[in-house]
Amino acid sequence: MNFSILMGAMNLLAADPTEGTTGLSALAKEIFQYISYILVPIMIVVGAAGIIYAVYLGVNLAKADSADKRQEAKSRMVNAIIGFVAIFVLVLLMYLFVTNVDAIFGWVADTTI
Repeated sequence: MNFSILMGAMNLLAADPTEGTTGLSALAKEIFQYISYILVPIMIVVGAAGIIYAVYLGVNLAKADSADKRQEAKSRMVNAIIGFVAIFVLVLLMYLFVTNVDAIFGWVADTTI
């Protein structure tokens, strides 16, 4: 297997513009900086939507008059909670990735020839 293409791509990503080399790391840092600005508002919106939807499902669960409707409302509530927890975890992981992009690209720069 020819690793020269992979190493060339890693060198391109890890190039340091302060040393006069060109690469995608400066562009990636700028993009990730803008992404980090919008992640907090996204978490606020998702959290508010999750709370409103959970209250709505709770009211439906309380108003359910038959066992089938109660079971359906309970299953929707469990699925909604699992979905919102998954979204929060993924946004948190994205935020951690964005804030540590310098360390990641630094690691790529250290491992290239």
